[in-house]
Amino acid sequence: MRSFKSVLLIMLMAIIGFSASAQSQHNPNKCSTMDVLEKEMQLHPEIRAQQAEFQSQLQTYLAKNPQERAKAGEKRIIPVVFHVIHECGPENISKAQIEDQIRILNEDFSLNNANFSLVPNAFGELAADCEIEFRLATKDDLGNCTDGIVRVYSPKTNDASNDNGVKSVSHWNSYKYLNVWVVKSIASFVTTQGTVLGYAQFPLGGLLSTDGIVLRHDYTGSIGTAAGRVGRTATHEIGHWLGLRHIWGDADCGSDGIDDTPIAEAPNYGVCWDDYPYNVGGCAGGDTINGEMFMNYMDYSDDNCMGMFTMGQKEVMDATLSAIRAFIWSDVNLAATGTRDEDLLNPQVCQPFANFCENRNLVCAGSTITFSDVSYNAQNYERAWEFEGGDPATSSAASPIVSYDVPGTYKVKLTVSNSLGSDVIEKTGWVIISEDAAENAQGPFWDGLDIQADFESKYRIENSDNTANKWEFSPWTGFGPYNSCIRMRNFNNTTSEADVFITPSYNISSVSTPSMIFRISAAERGGEPNDQLRVYTSNNCGQTWILRKSWTGDDLITAGYYSSEFVPTETSQWSELAVGLSGVSSQDNVRFKFEFIAGEVGSNNLYLDDIRIGEALAIGSLANLVDLNIFPNPASSSLSLEFNMEKPGFAQIRLLDMLGKNVLTPLNTKVQNGIQNFNLDISSISSGIYMVELEIEGVKYHKKLVKN
Repeated sequence: MRSFKSVLLIMLMAIIGFSASAQSQHNPNKCSTMDVLEKEMQLHPEIRAQQAEFQSQLQTYLAKNPQERAKAGEKRIIPVVFHVIHECGPENISKAQIEDQIRILNEDFSLNNANFSLVPNAFGELAADCEIEFRLATKDDLGNCTDGIVRVYSPKTNDASNDNGVKSVSHWNSYKYLNVWVVKSIASFVTTQGTVLGYAQFPLGGLLSTDGIVLRHDYTGSIGTAAGRVGRTATHEIGHWLGLRHIWGDADCGSDGIDDTPIAEAPNYGVCWDDYPYNVGGCAGGDTINGEMFMNYMDYSDDNCMGMFTMGQKEVMDATLSAIRAFIWSDVNLAATGTRDEDLLNPQVCQPFANFCENRNLVCAGSTITFSDVSYNAQNYERAWEFEGGDPATSSAASPIVSYDVPGTYKVKLTVSNSLGSDVIEKTGWVIISEDAAENAQGPFWDGLDIQADFESKYRIENSDNTANKWEFSPWTGFGPYNSCIRMRNFNNTTSEADVFITPSYNISSVSTPSMIFRISAAERGGEPNDQLRVYTSNNCGQTWILRKSWTGDDLITAGYYSSEFVPTETSQWSELAVGLSGVSSQDNVRFKFEFIAGEVGSNNLYLDDIRIGEALAIGSLANLVDLNIFPNPASSSLSLEFNMEKPGFAQIRLLDMLGKNVLTPLNTKVQNGIQNFNLDISSISSGIYMVELEIEGVKYHKKLVKN
């Protein structure tokens, strides 16, 4: 039997030297913890040294008298805070769903899970009561009353990751709390691909500000948006947070460094109780009688087919809790976080925190808006709404429907209160009610964006993270001498951050050639640029939007590389982009929305000038009108192809390899004018780089495709 000290040494050395290439062979799609660790070590090289420190502290712990380890029956209590990051959708899960997740965790870590009885005896005798209990905090960092749940509106809930800053939206002291972030979706890595359900941070595996676990809302608990699930994504991720690796060691026939978890060939999908014994003799050194322990929480089996941690895994968690995370379950911290037994026996009622959502806040006069009270931190409280310019003007309902008949800009105020206190949220200029008639009635139109007062009064800026990284008026930096423009301050932007500006409304029904042209100037600052610029239209005062055109990466770079903040100084640093508007050619009230999404690398500033609507386009701009797009890209089995036809005609679609040879049967079709959508099945072709070719009336347009 290998000593536990040597087991941990092997395990920690494996973590420090982890390579994503081994994992990529299996295309796992549940947990991206190892990818996050590898990327954090690349971004912060000191983390490799911290992992070595983790190893050293564990060895010190192991060298102590065994009596200093967790004694049988000594339960460790972990204070937990849930940060629900939402966009007012179903991802803003209920307190009951969070409490259900806590229940599941406590059953799994105490070996009280109902399906443990299904674990085969040969493995069941190795199962451990981990003697760990999770409790929602009842005191926050400042000692104030809390129910252990924080709710914050942020678009960062989409494709959440350390890179997009979702954890910076809300975070409590990682020494005192296990931070759990609940989000709408989680970004995929190159190695994980597919759908990611959660990820964790290993002990000393990253910054304190990112320590904790991230869960998709529909895999949190077993009720609400996770109805029908079992809720063991959290169990798996907290296993990582306590130092455990995947049971297959993130390698073919790898080891997690623990003696009582058999060598596993790969992550297991769809394997369940009736498959026991599974994959007997599949790996050299594996269990030749019982096969793989697919029911272990650190595998990828379906949640209802998981049921245990082993005694060896418990020892790793014991060591982590004693050597690295000792303070979090100390008596001092339990008192500070309100998670002692006496705190649970004498629960406090907390003051509510006010917050609200609405189904829209840009509408035409005569429309209605539905508001929703999403206040938190207390279950019972009174509410008082105030709707400037609305009917009704006040309300106490949880979800009032308010009519707005008079054009203008209005504030909304919500006050919530109980016997412990009150809280107010007021959003000034939040609701914008527009005339049915467009503000700009005769075309063609041109806006040089040279007058700051006009820009600030007519254009709407949306800056969800409230930072300096936003669209703003930029004097004397526009196209041509002495001209101004608007700037997207992108030099220090956060990955995936979305910033928006919305134009006034235009009547383009009389414009003979419906199109938009504008100028941009942008630079890169290292790495491969992958920012995005998207243009949308709305013909109902901004109530709904339709994507008309998008540009990504190099398509936006006009001025090369700048190591400092870029400012255009020459007309040669500008180029034109065009958007075909045949889809709204007959509309008399059209608004445009420009959305900039910061890429992972983080390029430099982008400047935008001279918005023109209705001009005849030069031949060089025709490719912009066709607007050939493919998504997703990279793609695995299928892709969607979208393009715009200015008039009815014939289109041919081909998929070419890098030698120009067809790899799929060409598609020839007659199409009408407007946006066209086609799906291509690419499951039969090999991984690699290809070219999608669209031919219309003898003119060819191309887009590069990466096939995974």
